[in-house]
Amino acid sequence: MKKNILIIGAGGVAHVAAHKAAMNNNVLGDICIASRTQSKCDAIIDSIHRKNHLQNPENRLYSKQIDATDVDATTQLIKETNSDIVVNLGAAFINMSVLEACLNTGAAYL
Repeated sequence: MKKNILIIGAGGVAHVAAHKAAMNNNVLGDICIASRTQSKCDAIIDSIHRKNHLQNPENRLYSKQIDATDVDATTQLIKETNSDIVVNLGAAFINMSVLEACLNTGAAYL
């Protein structure tokens, strides 16, 4: 069963992680990139498409805006995206709220 991925953050490390996830999305499921600045997420997605790194175009690759310090909003986003795995690549101050949202939903936290 393929696992849907939620990548939180849109900085340099998130950029690399999103490219690697896209290159392996034939094994993974849908990929959502979320950050407080959605345009940064969209720029990562554009880069993935420009470099033809999306292995399986049938799986979704999309972005969402999120305030990851808001546990309820982050919990809702995990549910909305049906994410099995959350890769937290945002700033250190969001760690506990993202972890709590993962505990609320049963999603794996990385």
